[in-house]
Amino acid sequence: MKKKSSVFFALLLVFAMLLTACGTSTGTNTQTQNTPAKGSAPTDVSKAESSVVKVIAASDPAKLPDAAKNRKDTLIVGTTAPSGKFCPIYSDSRYDAWVTDLVFDSLLMNDAKGNAIPNVAESWDVSEDGKTYTFHLKKGIKFSDGKELTAKDVEFTYTSIADPNYDGPRMDAVMDIVGYDDYHNDKGGKVANLEGIKVIDDYTISFTLKDVNASALISNFGYGIMSKDYYGFEKGDTQKLKDLFLKPMGSGAYLFKDYKAGQEIDFEAKPDYWKGAPKIKNIIMKVTNADTQIQELTTGGVDVDIVAARPENVQLLQDAGFLDVLHFPSNSYGYLGMNLRLDKFSDKKVRQALMYGLNRQGFIDTYYKGYGQVCNAPASPVSWAYTDKLNDYAYDPDKANQLLDDAGWIKKDDGFRYKDGEKFVIHWMTYTGSKYVDTLIPIVKDNWGKLGIEVVPELMEFSTLSTKVYDEQNFELYNMAWTLSIDPDPSGIFSIKQAEKGGFNSGGWDNKESEELIQQGLRETDQAKRKEIYQQWMELANDDLPYIFLSYADDAYGVSSRVKNLVVSPYEEWTYNVYQTELANQ
Repeated sequence: MKKKSSVFFALLLVFAMLLTACGTSTGTNTQTQNTPAKGSAPTDVSKAESSVVKVIAASDPAKLPDAAKNRKDTLIVGTTAPSGKFCPIYSDSRYDAWVTDLVFDSLLMNDAKGNAIPNVAESWDVSEDGKTYTFHLKKGIKFSDGKELTAKDVEFTYTSIADPNYDGPRMDAVMDIVGYDDYHNDKGGKVANLEGIKVIDDYTISFTLKDVNASALISNFGYGIMSKDYYGFEKGDTQKLKDLFLKPMGSGAYLFKDYKAGQEIDFEAKPDYWKGAPKIKNIIMKVTNADTQIQELTTGGVDVDIVAARPENVQLLQDAGFLDVLHFPSNSYGYLGMNLRLDKFSDKKVRQALMYGLNRQGFIDTYYKGYGQVCNAPASPVSWAYTDKLNDYAYDPDKANQLLDDAGWIKKDDGFRYKDGEKFVIHWMTYTGSKYVDTLIPIVKDNWGKLGIEVVPELMEFSTLSTKVYDEQNFELYNMAWTLSIDPDPSGIFSIKQAEKGGFNSGGWDNKESEELIQQGLRETDQAKRKEIYQQWMELANDDLPYIFLSYADDAYGVSSRVKNLVVSPYEEWTYNVYQTELANQ
């Protein structure tokens, strides 16, 4: 339901989400699956509710290490270090979104197929003109401070996103609401309310949109509800929300207890949770990276973690005996993002040259070893709207060189290209602790170096990179991955409205035809017609190249055999129903 991504909940988020560090998993692989080893076979177990999830069951659960056996009331989940934005309307990475998933509840959720299902809202109605959504809230849901969640809290949450000083990534959830422009542009405090949001009574609230938005239900109503009493602020004073990033308080299944930056985040079950007391008392999100993930899993240091879907990793997990391996096509893709405001990237010929001049298939073969495929558009093959009628940009240095020549970047005697006296140098910001990055760097430097382009990698922590890319837009080139929304609407990433600081269109892609197609897709409610629109949009993006598209891969989880009823799938994070997850040795 939520937008996931490196900034979508996996975002999107939604996308929501949420920014995915490519050292773990970056994409979708619909062509290959893990091959069972040692005579084992994929087996349906409680961890896999979705038919697309393949499970290689543990061969010898008795090998469970003492470290895990003795941890009877605590689940430890490996995570890339979050950025510390533990607020449902500010979280900008998949890992921050996991935190907010545990602490906050949203109006709606989604099932394994991506359909909207009740949550805080136990039912909803849509007006005949398709513009007004009326939600009926379940009574008796309480925040962890004991106060009841009401429609006023829902109103506060969404009005906060429309605040004139809001600078987070969730603007797309409210931009289409009637009165947004008046409220958002009012710096003097004269407009007190967002016209399109109406609190009918304590348990009923409606949202009226300016126009039909076919993605609204599945895209906009999956954000955690914040307590107005706890988070409330005077219009314009959004700093209060930021001051509470490390003190999140919601109505979710778990209480936030402690955060040790770069180490772990601790949670404790809320015994009076409205869906029922969580079956696991404590959860720890422990920071791991590509160098430590396998060791932590095989020694019992963590119970659950995402690992790169590669043969050697799968084999190591299987060899441990007590680990189940879950893998499935991920609704995501990896990419290199360019700052299109810079002259060096503003010419489409240059962007196409960079695509032709990068041996992406060679990278896929080297890194994924049969568990990945080349990405050519900002969409995943898991989406119902996907098309493969795209330019594949097969590695062609001669074509790349010709395009650079045509763009006015001329190679000199020193082997480098120059234009108007400027040497073609690309400063590439990327992140530490990732084997994906370690594999990609020498290939990019070599391939583009042969074209006459100097590439200068600059490594930093993922949270620092996220700040530079989204909050400051201070970069030339970077790499991340998107975990996409269920609905194929790309506006949350590529709308020109998202090009403001804090938005997801950090590269500043501004394409009139793209904007028109995005609007057409949002206004069309017939899915077959929407599919045609989004396929046309993908073809446009494939030609104009807002990104250098890189890779699809499977998501692969290592899960201790002591963990029961953990649900993950392309549209479900481990946090979605974790209150029902159990530990076998409790």
